[in-house]
Amino acid sequence: MRKPQEFQLSNPLPRQFYTVPALQLAFNLLGCLLVSRIDGMMTSGLIVETEAYLSTNDPGSHTARGQTPRTSIQWGAGGYTYVYLIYGMYHCLNIVADQKGTAGCVLIRALEPVHGISIMRRRRPTAHSKTTLTNGPGKLTTALGIDLHYNAADLTDDSLCLYKGTTPSSDDVTRSTRIGLKEGIELPYRFYLTNNPFVSR
Repeated sequence: MRKPQEFQLSNPLPRQFYTVPALQLAFNLLGCLLVSRIDGMMTSGLIVETEAYLSTNDPGSHTARGQTPRTSIQWGAGGYTYVYLIYGMYHCLNIVADQKGTAGCVLIRALEPVHGISIMRRRRPTAHSKTTLTNGPGKLTTALGIDLHYNAADLTDDSLCLYKGTTPSSDDVTRSTRIGLKEGIELPYRFYLTNNPFVSR
């Protein structure tokens, strides 16, 4: 893993990085650095696992049944967050993809911790090792301090930002079906860095 000081944090990824179809964004996000500056504390991690969700022919997507107040952010321009609560206790961080008027998003499923690991440990005292701090969508949001207050955050200029990290080659990425769904489980919309120990289990 690269050392924290090796990352350049001066220029967040621009809007055009996000305004691509969700499947492409899900691949492109791998290796990017997600940085949280919340409550005066900085934490970050490299994105090592993603899942794409589409607005058409995808029964697993929140947008499958059309636009609602909850999902309306997905019809906006790419580069904003879509955060929701599952099981009444876990937050999931999604990144809106594509052009305005086309819904789609990418769920961030796992990170490899980089900055603020001691802060993450305080936020997740039940994590037994560094590899379990952020190896799941609910774990990483807790570790980075992300909750519903950060729904619709602008990733180009907000408390949450993404930066260029390590771009993997297609040979370094595994594509598979998604996890934990009741519908659309057969769709190969999950991407992860092959053999990375921080991928969810």
